[in-house]
Amino acid sequence: MQKKNLIVFDIDGTLTDTVHLHQVAFKKGLQSIGVGAFNDAFSTYKHHTDLHIAKVIYESSTGNSFLPTTIHTFETFLYEEIKQATIQEINGAKKLVEKLEQHSDFGVCFATGSLYQPAVLKLNRIGIAFDPLQLVASNTIEERENIVNQAINNAKQYYNTPYFERIIAVGDGLWDLFTAKNLALEFIGIGNSNREIMQANGMLHHFEDLQDFTF
Repeated sequence: MQKKNLIVFDIDGTLTDTVHLHQVAFKKGLQSIGVGAFNDAFSTYKHHTDLHIAKVIYESSTGNSFLPTTIHTFETFLYEEIKQATIQEINGAKKLVEKLEQHSDFGVCFATGSLYQPAVLKLNRIGIAFDPLQLVASNTIEERENIVNQAINNAKQYYNTPYFERIIAVGDGLWDLFTAKNLALEFIGIGNSNREIMQANGMLHHFEDLQDFTF
């Protein structure tokens, strides 16, 4: 089905209530691949993605390159840790995605700073069905802007359209807002954790969760 418009969803904190869960697993995962003490103020890193943050920490701590084999080991650890937990949706997430797909001219895609396996797990756990083309994670991409651009390009292929009239990015973090601004996309903020700082940086539209989401 062709779609005229597109919504690009972040996952952690936007569709799934997994920010703290992911960060705890992430810290354990770094230790599992031989990292010692590190700066866990993750918002201070240049790019807010698993690949970038883990690469910077791992390489500075061990002196070794963050090779694909190490990334895979780290990703698998994250997946196994997160798999043991209960994963809840942000209220209204599944219903909203289904409504958009089935009853609107908006397509959907998912652009996440997470690595791929944990992202798939989270969406599966809350019952969101998707095609692999609709999900782009950070396994080979450090910059959030490039992740979102790849997700948009994939969505054009998935929905068989060369162009979207409107593209709206939806996220819970300041990094999501900045990414949308850098790509000249509309933006809607979700959740209260970063609401004030996002408003201070120009966020115009915000919802506490996805139950009453409009655009």
